[in-house]
Amino acid sequence: MVPIFRIFPLILLIMGVVIQTGCIGIAEDEVSLSVEYTQSNGTIVEEYVDGELVSRAVVTIDFDFTKTEASAPFEFGMWGIEDPMSYHEDGMVISVDFSEHGVWDITAFVQSENGVRATEEIVIRIELQIEWEEKGTYDPKPLAIDSVSEFSSVPASSILIHSKIENPVLIENIGGGREVEVSWALIDEVGIVCQSQKGYVDEGEEVVWNTVHFGTYEVHELHIEYEEGQDYIDVSQTVYVQYPDTYETNPASMR
Repeated sequence: MVPIFRIFPLILLIMGVVIQTGCIGIAEDEVSLSVEYTQSNGTIVEEYVDGELVSRAVVTIDFDFTKTEASAPFEFGMWGIEDPMSYHEDGMVISVDFSEHGVWDITAFVQSENGVRATEEIVIRIELQIEWEEKGTYDPKPLAIDSVSEFSSVPASSILIHSKIENPVLIENIGGGREVEVSWALIDEVGIVCQSQKGYVDEGEEVVWNTVHFGTYEVHELHIEYEEGQDYIDVSQTVYVQYPDTYETNPASMR
């Protein structure tokens, strides 16, 4: 028979372990993943001048793992975002650069030093905006619209086009220019004209074509044909490749 004075310290020892575990709030060999981010969508902006790409702004989203905990403070060995395009780390904050449009299914993870792992699935929606400028031309260049993303599990929902053609005044305060006839055509990758529009623009005036296209499963080109006239024209175009806003995780800081 074990003496009672030997059993009593053992009971106290067990109670001490239970109390200590309760104070930490996380059971042994467990991790509690907490990742915060202030946005779950963004727009890549490309700027073209005379058909040449002059700037490209990607979307950067910060994922903050500061509130993540392990079975003892800061005993996790790894944390981050799986399979990002590119990222950089500043302490417990991971900044991910999204350089391609699409609906991204990403995974935030943390792993303790003893191999216990926790994950969270996050859906990020990245759209594309193209800004296009041409000055003083008789022969506008085609604008390529690549609405197909190899990184996205969801296809783009629509292509929005705002195309403006101006016929500048030939000689300030004197004029002397003539009406210009133009035509637009949105052409798919096999050469079929999906949409078209004609326009006429007098000297000092502008003409605009606004349209939306839902055939996003292939690459298109937006063409402007100079049909008739003698004046140079200026072209200004904005194109949006959009995705359904239902495919997006609400940011953790807004839940």
